[in-house]
This record gives sequence, C-alpha cells and structure tokens, in this order.
Amino acid sequence: MKKLLDRFIEILTCTLLVLMVLVASWQVFTRFVLSSPSTVSEEFLRYGLIWLSMVGGAYVYGKKKHLAIVFLVRKIPGKFQGIINLLVEICVMTFAIFILIFGGSNAFQNAVGQVSPALQMPMEYLYLCLPVGGVMFLLYSIFGVVDSFKKNKLITNEEN
Repeated sequence: MKKLLDRFIEILTCTLLVLMVLVASWQVFTRFVLSSPSTVSEEFLRYGLIWLSMVGGAYVYGKKKHLAIVFLVRKIPGKFQGIINLLVEICVMTFAIFILIFGGSNAFQNAVGQVSPALQMPMEYLYLCLPVGGVMFLLYSIFGVVDSFKKNKLITNEEN
C-alpha cells in the first residue's frame, strides 16, 4: 500500500513540476519577449506551488527525509527512542486530522462559490490540497507506527 501511495505521489509531483517549469518558461517569454506578462501563468504557478508543497511534504515525511531535530533523541537509550518516535507519529496524526483534514475541509467548504481572478477556477480546488495532504500525512504516519511496532517486535524476538 505504501509503495502504491509513493508511486502515485511521485507521478503527481513530477507531472506538476514539469507543468510548472513549462508555465514559468512561458511566463518569462511573455514578460521579456512579448512585453505582456501572462497573469494566468502567474496564478497557476502560485497554486501549483501550494499543491506541490502539500503533496511533496507528505511524500518527504513518508520517506523520512524531512528536516528533523534528532540531536536529543540520539542521546536517549535505544528502547526509549521508539517511544519518542511513536509520540512524534501521534503528534503528526493529530495535526493531520484536526488541522489539515478537518480545518482544510472547513476551508474547502468556505471557498465554495469563489472563483480565482485570472484562471476563473473554483477556489475550492486550491483548498482541496489541505485535506488531500492531510490524508497523505495521516497514511504515512500510520505506516510509520506500523513499522515502529514491527521493529520493536523484531528486537524483542531477537532477544529471546
């Protein structure tokens, strides 16, 4: 399941990044060659960056490649490090559920009927990145908890 989610996010983020590079190139061309900058491309890039940040952030978290302060955790004995990692996963789950999923759903509902100025896109599509990113963070956090329990069982079985 995790590999499937990873692959989906990889395809989504790479596609979005390629689109953003193409649109940014068009923006530069229209600004400096045509002397008439494209407002549509500027808005697309802004919204694309928001989506890329939310989805990419979840992906990086799931790969455990995110920025983390581990200096103090490494000083703690090994058996307690698992407990701290579990507490971190619980904090991430809480944040994902209440802020991203619940709060993002409220923002999504509040944006219904609003339209972006240049793209004329419904604004709820922009705010949809919050609950989508929240679900992805939550799934990766659940995978982290499961992996943590698997590792602890392996350590316990090896000691016996």
